[in-house]
Amino acid sequence: MVAGAGLGLAALAVTGAPDHLVWRLTGALVLGVSAGTGGMALAVLAQTADPWDLALRLLIAALVVAAAVLMLVAGAHVLAAVPAPAWSAVPAALSAFLVRLAWPALGRIPARRLLTSSARAGHLASAATALDPSLLTWIAEDAHWRGRRLHSKSWPTPPRAARAAVFVPAWQEVRRLTRWPGRLAVLAGAVVLPAMIARAGGGAGPVGIAVLAGGLTAAACAVSGVRWDADDPSFSRLLALRRRDLLAARAVVPGLLAAAWMAAALAILPGLPAALLWFAPLAAPALAAAALRMARRAPVDHAMPVLNIAGGAIPSGPLIWGLTGLDLAFAGAWPAAYALVAQPADVRTALILQGVAGAGVLALYLMRTSNR
Repeated sequence: MVAGAGLGLAALAVTGAPDHLVWRLTGALVLGVSAGTGGMALAVLAQTADPWDLALRLLIAALVVAAAVLMLVAGAHVLAAVPAPAWSAVPAALSAFLVRLAWPALGRIPARRLLTSSARAGHLASAATALDPSLLTWIAEDAHWRGRRLHSKSWPTPPRAARAAVFVPAWQEVRRLTRWPGRLAVLAGAVVLPAMIARAGGGAGPVGIAVLAGGLTAAACAVSGVRWDADDPSFSRLLALRRRDLLAARAVVPGLLAAAWMAAALAILPGLPAALLWFAPLAAPALAAAALRMARRAPVDHAMPVLNIAGGAIPSGPLIWGLTGLDLAFAGAWPAAYALVAQPADVRTALILQGVAGAGVLALYLMRTSNR
């Protein structure tokens, strides 16, 4: 209710009060409190049954779109034409109706949802206590897989040229991706971001950074197996693979996903030479190595010294943690970054350099990791 009252005051500050300030202030407070209590009631109802959960998500999406259109297009003109009691009494009645439905539904919340909330609160407390952003990844993983019913399917027969044990880790990532369609949908929709930056006049520099950052993000979405191997290597040892072979198999899906994302993003860029599309598959190995390194990095070491610079003190532990993985991406994808920013007339030299740098970074990373 307190958050709803603040929301109502913020909405009134944005839209303005052309007349009858007291009535419109009262109506804004009633509208905000009604939104807060109604949202709380919907959240309770959503935890009692899955249809309510889907309805709540659709309603939130519709309300966000409607609020954005109202604020940007209509604004205070609509509020000036509608009396304050009219646009506050209806939400108040709807909120009271939802609260009436939610009160007896409190006893029907399944125990699994309460356990999920308890586990999520524990993860958040651990992340806040340890000041480790990597724990947020585990929160997302556990929240997605906990309580989910998975159906078994027969695995395809691997090619004769490939060893079955090497085929298994790559196919595990494929199965994880297919069981997380929302992540793939977000990645597919994000391919338009470089084109939007270009149409907004962002220049070649921001566009190139967006393409490479998107490719690295796509690769990082397919390294769950590597993260689990680093946290508990007991299951990966059952495959009887050397560490180099296991990491090489784990790098296949991130590399393919990064190449596909960058190729799609470059294909829809306006006025981009077709030759620059070849940088997508050539830069993918370096981005895959960077994603593997990011997934296998240790927690933040807060015992490392603090760097005193002119702008202030910087803790070196979080700084090194944040740069882990980005160093490989920069070392292996700088020819692609140069070509996307400068767009030279002849890109053959840059393509050769990118092929050597991408493959070299991945090979050196696999060799260095296998020797540990």
